[in-house]
Amino acid sequence: MDNNEVTFYNDSSMEYDKELQVMKRNLFNISGMSIESNSMMDVLRNSTKISKTDITALILGETGVGKEGIAKYIHYNSKRKDNAFITINCGAIPENLIESELFGYEPGAFTGANKGGKIGLFQLADGGTIFLDEVGELPLTTQVKLLRVLQEKQIEKVGGVESISVDIRIIAATNKDLKKLIDMKLFREDLYYRLSVFPIVIPPLRERKEDIKLLIDYFTNEINEKYNTKCNFSENALECLYNYEWPGNVRELKNIVERQIIMNESNIIYKRNLDQEIKNTKIEQDYMLSMNNYSIKGYSLKEIIDKIEIEIIEDALERYGNVRTAAKALQIDPSTLIRKKQKYFKNKS
Repeated sequence: MDNNEVTFYNDSSMEYDKELQVMKRNLFNISGMSIESNSMMDVLRNSTKISKTDITALILGETGVGKEGIAKYIHYNSKRKDNAFITINCGAIPENLIESELFGYEPGAFTGANKGGKIGLFQLADGGTIFLDEVGELPLTTQVKLLRVLQEKQIEKVGGVESISVDIRIIAATNKDLKKLIDMKLFREDLYYRLSVFPIVIPPLRERKEDIKLLIDYFTNEINEKYNTKCNFSENALECLYNYEWPGNVRELKNIVERQIIMNESNIIYKRNLDQEIKNTKIEQDYMLSMNNYSIKGYSLKEIIDKIEIEIIEDALERYGNVRTAAKALQIDPSTLIRKKQKYFKNKS
């Protein structure tokens, strides 16, 4: 390979990295999502590609992983960005009202209907995007009407006979296995294939550990600003949060960060302040078991000593409130304690 080829490769790599950084900033600005993991970068790249089209997308993932954030990113990077983005939680609307909410109704369509009728959400979103969250909760009768919207771009109001053309893009999302629902006769197979033209799978937080610290930093700064506080997590607290399985994903992480900042009485949140279920991870259990047996597999002696020293320093600083008194209690010079504090907590303000 000659020098020109090497230069071309390097320039291409730099350009690609710049594009990724731009996409990450756009995602953050649009949805408040911070990502670093390779799996989420793949999601972002695919979302960027399809945002330039009108293709129907189906976003899959556990509750709380950020499905709506990705849907917003797709919309606000598309040619429809200046038009409506309407989110509909299909599981939150009563079954007897969902069709009238989605498609609207004609005057006198049913008892209690508005005399002037009503425009549905699909018509209000004309020119924009409809995000159908928890689409697996749609009743079968509504699924039939949704299929027509996807196939013909037309709706029919409840009690009406006239077809109304709508120019909308549909993005759907669910945390359920739609194929299982199809087997159970609870979801239409033809609708599934219409919705899943381009499936996007968002991995759970436990499978993208690289994003955890980034998200904790973001939520900590956001919530500190919200409540005019200056809290931070200690290294051991961060380690517990990193090792936790996060069944509620990003939503649960934000809730826990906010709760800890509100309830904490000092500026540092220690491991002992965390909920027991967070501290009681498998890694923590294995660690404690090995401690009880005086044999810690996988840890060097220096790592073990550092862990114990961090615990002691954290406890002393929390207990005595200042370096001088804590150093006296530990029977070391204050300058030594300051040096050790900087060593272990150099990334904390």
